[in-house]
Amino acid sequence: MTNLKQALTGFERSGFEVLWQPDRDSALLAAPGARTAAVLLEVHDVELELGAGGVYLLDSAEAVDEFAREHEDRDWVVEPCACPLGRYAALRTRAGLPQRFLALDDDAKGWF
Repeated sequence: MTNLKQALTGFERSGFEVLWQPDRDSALLAAPGARTAAVLLEVHDVELELGAGGVYLLDSAEAVDEFAREHEDRDWVVEPCACPLGRYAALRTRAGLPQRFLALDDDAKGWF
């Protein structure tokens, strides 16, 4: 498994700043000179397999669950679940690309 500390070192050398690290496997970073989050790093076996890709921010935890229910025929590799930042789910598109859906909890919202 990739070490988050290793990844953070690379970003920090490029001028990124760690804004919030809620646990040993998650971190939000700001781009050089910015005050809001630009990068989410998450060390997780499924995430490492999925690879880099976009995250769609949804308005509420219920919206994540509802979206998954409305698209249950999709290839959900992570069913809706709680995560350090809020409510999360991920699917693989028909082209094999990852799409992630996240509803931020109140603690995380302050960074965006």
